[in-house]
Amino acid sequence: MRRGRWVVAALAWTLCAGGLTALALNATTAGRNALLKAARPAPGFPVTASPSPSPDAPRILRSPGGNVVASCEGSQVLVRYLSPAAGFRIVNADRAPGPQSRVTFRSDAHEVRVLVHCAGDGPHADIETS
Repeated sequence: MRRGRWVVAALAWTLCAGGLTALALNATTAGRNALLKAARPAPGFPVTASPSPSPDAPRILRSPGGNVVASCEGSQVLVRYLSPAAGFRIVNADRAPGPQSRVTFRSDAHEVRVLVHCAGDGPHADIETS
């Protein structure tokens, strides 16, 4: 009879551990998917910047070719992360701190040039598409 209890206890522990692992994996996947969805530019080539709580905080600058995450230290642009949109690649990126930073995203049919500069409220992007 003791062996039967041990088997039941082991089975119950295995089921609980498996269930908790599945819950943790599901939460991690959902969080990752939400972050990826938020970083993608919407269809139709919109150009927007996410609001920043302060001028020094990193800001996502969206373009049809991809996203640039940048912040400002005074008048110096700091490019923190580049993420090309689906079908685009990074062909040129000036990531060194300076008064401005240039990034070029290219697909088979389009080229998007992003010039990032700092203003009083944080980083801004001038975007050209061709």
